[in-house]
Amino acid sequence: MAIIYQFSKRIFRDITNEGVVDVDKVTADFIGSVIKVYERKGTIIVHIKDKRVNHASISNTNGQVKEWEIKYAIEQVLESEIKDVLVHVSRTGVIHVCTKEDNTFIK
Repeated sequence: MAIIYQFSKRIFRDITNEGVVDVDKVTADFIGSVIKVYERKGTIIVHIKDKRVNHASISNTNGQVKEWEIKYAIEQVLESEIKDVLVHVSRTGVIHVCTKEDNTFIK
């Protein structure tokens, strides 16, 4: 049975300009990119986009990132479909998602 996520009740808020996350420190390598930071109940999504990069990093300091949060980042933040992205989990538990054309975390 498929799970249908109701995103309208689970909205991340844009905290880019609130100073909660040091955006300059996190994104020093992405000068010229549009950088947005979203938050919901301890889960942070950092989205970096320019003409060559469409990448989201998802983390939660209070526990694991939930499946619906990853799906939200893909569909609502990256504006992509699951089949069009690559997902990588770092050893620290941060989930990196990028479009297949991007591949910023694949070395």
